[in-house]
Amino acid sequence: MRLTSHTAAAFTLVESIVAISLVGLGIATSVGALTKINAFASMGRNSTGAYTAVMNQIDKIHSYKPFNPLHRDENGVADPEIPPELALGTRVEPNIPIYKDPTSGVVVSGTRTTQVVDATPPNYKGSKLVMYRATVTVAYTYLTRNVAFSMSTVRTCDE
Repeated sequence: MRLTSHTAAAFTLVESIVAISLVGLGIATSVGALTKINAFASMGRNSTGAYTAVMNQIDKIHSYKPFNPLHRDENGVADPEIPPELALGTRVEPNIPIYKDPTSGVVVSGTRTTQVVDATPPNYKGSKLVMYRATVTVAYTYLTRNVAFSMSTVRTCDE
């Protein structure tokens, strides 16, 4: 009498559970990675929007004319020509739109702060050189993180 052995051509229950667990772990990892990549993309879009809001204000500061703090009228009386965007001091503008999601309509908005100071070097006071430094900052909150983007520029008189 001869004994024959048959080999099973099927997976055991333990092998099936391990395979399903590995596939589930792979799917969960992929979903987590895609979610994190999407968050990075959203933060990048918001940063681009903040940069644009800052650059728009800097462009305004450079383009408004006339800017001549030393201007005098025809009688020689001081009559400074300073546009409102270059007035010394700090201006705060709330609810500046940073980014609007086209599908959900969610708007990320922030606060733009413009600070203008007289940056004329001390040894040039009283001369025809007048320099104002403007620092523009846009601050917003996204995903419970406070983010701020800031740039500075210098403007000299038009004369």
